[in-house]
Amino acid sequence: MAKRKIIEIDRKKCNGCGLCTTACAEGALVLDKENKAVLVKEIFCDGMGACLDVCPVDALRIVERDSAEYDAKAAYDHVLKTQGADAAEKVHGA
Repeated sequence: MAKRKIIEIDRKKCNGCGLCTTACAEGALVLDKENKAVLVKEIFCDGMGACLDVCPVDALRIVERDSAEYDAKAAYDHVLKTQGADAAEKVHGA
């Protein structure tokens, strides 16, 4: 593991709107059973923060911490499986 930029979610602030999940081309964010944003897998988060600007309650921020490296191929495969080929083409670095 190495230090890198990655999303951090403040669950207390998250209102479950889901805007971050659609803003993330890598499919790194989903809503859990409590209707709160969660990171699917660290390797799916590219750390670029496309989700930040859409969050209406400021529940997301980029932090630098030890984490597994972003894996564009894994993110692409994940999005291809969950959202289809058109969405997968938008994955950063794929």
